[in-house]
Amino acid sequence: MEPHVKTIGFGVIGLGRIGAFHAESLQHHVSGARLMAAAVDPEHRRALLASGRSPCALEESVPDLLARPDIDAVVVASPAVVHDEHISLAAAAGKPIFSEKPLADTVAKAEAAAEAVRRAGVPFQIGFQRRYDRSYARAKELIASGAIGEIEMFRGMSCDRLGPIEFLKTSGGIFMDLASHDFDAARFLTGQEVTEVLAIGAVLVEPELATFDDVDYAIAMLRFANGALGVVQTSWRAPYGYDIVAEVHGSKGKVVAEVDEKYPTLLYDERGKVSARHDQFLERFSDAYRAELQAFVDALHAGTAPTPDVEDGLQAVRIAAAATESRRSGEWVKVDAA
Repeated sequence: MEPHVKTIGFGVIGLGRIGAFHAESLQHHVSGARLMAAAVDPEHRRALLASGRSPCALEESVPDLLARPDIDAVVVASPAVVHDEHISLAAAAGKPIFSEKPLADTVAKAEAAAEAVRRAGVPFQIGFQRRYDRSYARAKELIASGAIGEIEMFRGMSCDRLGPIEFLKTSGGIFMDLASHDFDAARFLTGQEVTEVLAIGAVLVEPELATFDDVDYAIAMLRFANGALGVVQTSWRAPYGYDIVAEVHGSKGKVVAEVDEKYPTLLYDERGKVSARHDQFLERFSDAYRAELQAFVDALHAGTAPTPDVEDGLQAVRIAAAATESRRSGEWVKVDAA
């Protein structure tokens, strides 16, 4: 990569798990960028200031952050329920935007956010980091080369640890939060649009989820534009470690991208073959998270369009919303066209 002419000053909206990770990446791992400031809620701001562990200057509000002359671009890592608001504010301020998924927690809000980005004409990238994972990227290369022939079936699975209830209340539901990565992987790997969804769900881990109409186990069947079929399996229980799989079947064979072991070492003893697994998503995808942010910065310097873009983010929300509607109705639900 050629030396960058100018360092891009970044502001981060939200310093939760993923926001703090992106802030650390901007500080130490992403070239051509510099972390300048962050906007966090008042309680978190007080805690960070009291602890002395703030990674950068802290602003009291998003408008204050966006008004800083040293903020050239922003990372939106706030709760899903306010992604659309923060994306629209940043777009109106003319700032390039890297946003965590989902684009919003409803289709209407996601469409409004996407329109704000289009109207402002600012560069935008949605945080589907699996596209930047070596395993998924290689799977895409193989499929695009024709190695497995015509696409006929997709399977995606994501099993993770149950997060805090207060977070889940603002996540948009299991399809909008956990499964959205699989919905994007389905589109990315197959090159096909999802046209219909049929979904079911159950509460088997945390009864409180039922109080706000969410589930902790869910399965969505997919129908693609070319007639291929698919299934996405998700759960908020993974006692053995973080577990994801993407599998694409074709007329000549199949490709599988799944969680690699934490260490390239296997132990064989009386239990059989034993290996350590990744504990959670930040550990498993640390390289991919940094690669996607580096790609965004590189695109800004080169003046090229970042990817995945706002339309990819919007379509993932549409599929997730259709799956949520189907879980409630028990019927096939058509996905709005891209």
